[in-house]
Amino acid sequence: MIGIYRTSEDKFKNLPGFPYNLHYLENVKGFETFKEGLRISYLDEGPKDSELTFLMLHGHLTWSYMWRHFIDIIINSNYRAVAIDFPGFGRSDKPTDEKVYTFTSLRNVIINSIERLDLNNIVLVVHEWGGFVGLTLPMEFHDRIEGIIIHNTAITTGTQIMSESYADWRKYCNDNPDMNIRAVIARTNRILNLKECNAYHAPFDTYESKAALRALPKIVPDNPAKDGAEISKKASLWLSEKFEGPSVLLSGMRDPLFPQEVIKNLGNIIKDINILPGKENAGHFVPEWAMEYGEDLIAKFLETRLRNIEEKREKEENKNNED
Repeated sequence: MIGIYRTSEDKFKNLPGFPYNLHYLENVKGFETFKEGLRISYLDEGPKDSELTFLMLHGHLTWSYMWRHFIDIIINSNYRAVAIDFPGFGRSDKPTDEKVYTFTSLRNVIINSIERLDLNNIVLVVHEWGGFVGLTLPMEFHDRIEGIIIHNTAITTGTQIMSESYADWRKYCNDNPDMNIRAVIARTNRILNLKECNAYHAPFDTYESKAALRALPKIVPDNPAKDGAEISKKASLWLSEKFEGPSVLLSGMRDPLFPQEVIKNLGNIIKDINILPGKENAGHFVPEWAMEYGEDLIAKFLETRLRNIEEKREKEENKNNED
């Protein structure tokens, strides 16, 4: 029988810069192996009646802790901040068999979570795997998702550009099945102190807790035949032809996994995206620099949103005048 690992709550005590309340969704559907569903953890901060809900989806190795600076800025801007931990990450249930992790199962869990939380007026905020999955959601929830904020990621159609460094990273993950997250995060994020690196490591305290860490690099849709490639292809076409919401893209310029060639390709796909100057000092885990750029990023998104609303109004007025 395939097991589920739940990291002890003791591992999450006194996390630096992370005073937020924890919530759980029980019996979240998505993984076929677990018919009764999984327990998924999430954060929900700020006013529930906010005009906008910023929904954050993290990437590989990380969990909602990565968004702590951005969450703080969202709350101080009087908006609602929701961050969901993927299965296998953070405080969410962690199936211990790598084979049960698929693109479709991860996507379905996020879809079910959004429906269960009944989120609307969503600003989707994504990074890496959060983008692989998250960028397929606007066509699914075009009535719920109002806009997108994108950090270093790609749309995984199986034909997308993937850097040589990403191939090297996948090999590293395969060669290190009991990866020391604390060490990896410390090596790739010199701005972090030891307590912050420990916080990233907290969910992954045993070998069996790291099944998702081993699985996800293997299941990236890097050819058209892999699970997730077809839905990503449909999403790519939809985002380029039909998406009418505001979107902004901010990249870390020192990211070897998603270099500027990859970011430029993504920017060319999404209709009318506002590509912001990249953060020169930021690497792959660019949300760690949100304390520097967060307020400006939200302001740029709101400016883009206002311009988007005005353009839609002008088009509608012109159409009515023609009629």
